Amino acid sequence: MKKFLNKVMVVFVAGAVLTSCKKITDDINISPNQPANLSTGYALTSALQYIGGTGGGGATTNINSYAGELYSQYISETYYTNESRFALAQYDYQGYYTGPLTDLKQVIDFNTNDKTKNLATTIRFGSNANQIASARILKAFIFLTMTDRWGDIPYSQALQGNVNLTPKFDAQKDIYTDLFKELTEAQAQFDDGAPLTGDVLFGGDNTKWKHWANSLRAVMALRLSKVDPATGSAEFKKAVADGVMTSNDDNATYQYLSEQNNENPYFGNYRTRYDYAVSSQTVNTMKANSDPRLPVFAEKANTGDYIGLPYATQGDDLNNFSIGNRSGSTIKAGNISQIGLAYSSQNSPTTWTSYAQTLFAEAEAAHLGWIPGGDGQAATYYTQGITASLEQNGVDAASITAYLAKPGVVFNAANAVEQIVTQKWLANYLGDGWESWSEYRRTGFPRLLDPVPTAVSADKHIPRRQQYPQSENDLNKANYNEVIARQGPDALSTHVWWDK
Repeated sequence: MKKFLNKVMVVFVAGAVLTSCKKITDDINISPNQPANLSTGYALTSALQYIGGTGGGGATTNINSYAGELYSQYISETYYTNESRFALAQYDYQGYYTGPLTDLKQVIDFNTNDKTKNLATTIRFGSNANQIASARILKAFIFLTMTDRWGDIPYSQALQGNVNLTPKFDAQKDIYTDLFKELTEAQAQFDDGAPLTGDVLFGGDNTKWKHWANSLRAVMALRLSKVDPATGSAEFKKAVADGVMTSNDDNATYQYLSEQNNENPYFGNYRTRYDYAVSSQTVNTMKANSDPRLPVFAEKANTGDYIGLPYATQGDDLNNFSIGNRSGSTIKAGNISQIGLAYSSQNSPTTWTSYAQTLFAEAEAAHLGWIPGGDGQAATYYTQGITASLEQNGVDAASITAYLAKPGVVFNAANAVEQIVTQKWLANYLGDGWESWSEYRRTGFPRLLDPVPTAVSADKHIPRRQQYPQSENDLNKANYNEVIARQGPDALSTHVWWDK
């Protein structure tokens, strides 16, 4: 994909009244390089690329963000350890609003407006309903990521441009309520009309979009397991009834390409530096049960073994490690494990939401009594979730059978939630780190390093949220003060609504 797709220029040109006498100056102010109408297919591609980290989102706002993976302790920082020690508190979300959310709102508006919706189908970007439904689902996914990171955020008054430059902050509870509605309506909105174009996530497959939307509803429902289990249970049942993911073919997987404008972010980092290594938390958890995914997740160190870097290692402690062990590197062979090539090659894909993740959600829901079957059915979903993850990572059938028989892997109802969430954490390796961080906050699993002794934050604990960008305090002061009074201090230690 060419770089120009990363930033789609949306230009609306007012229609001129044609006369029989054309003036010489009629064409002077018309640029041949600017589209006369919104290219909605390109806008969808732009939004997907942005959150994949290739459209200007970078490490702060893409889904597989370094910060999300660090908070979840999949990886450890090597030379520069500020993020893993929580020295960075404020994260800017403006890029979400001005980038993919604006693109998606325009897709919806263009396909809804009576003056433009016929054109949207004429230029073959998909039927109106299919374009609107996919844009609503992707928009909901982004807002879910945002509210889980910051808590209360601008939502109902956001995306109004100059009409409202100081939007209020909606309570997270209200945002969740609306996101349930949006995802429920959107998944039912697809029709048999023209398929989507510009869909680099699902290739215009409506069924996969539906399954993703309903799986996201299940993820959201479980998030309410402590703050509002009645609503969580009801929403989970409805999501499953509407149809969640049914195989690895349904995975919401973003495919990077073997070209610099759309490459895996870890490949880009490893091209010149070695800022990240696989954490000892990941390596040791996998070694405990001889996990066959370890050779996929990590590379061997120069000792011939898999050795993780302890999380938040810093200062003189790093003298015990040499960093980097790849062919062609100018850095000497290292004695810690780098990220495996399956996850850090230039065209390595990343999975935002997986079939395995959905099965683990169903396992926990059965254990909680939200869906039928009790712990017997929970064990089945749990085993299926592990199997799906291992198959996703290319593990052969014999190794899957051997792993499932490990005493530390066999389902134990007395330890169900820890087992389920730990396996979900493994299955989500370098996928959507924000999701794994949310699950840790909700359940306390897996057993990560917390508190972090080298942290520079006040309480040294893994953050419960991220602080608002400084621009809110500077430019939206009244609403900023209101949300602080309602939600709590603008600090890493403040819990979001569902985090009990």
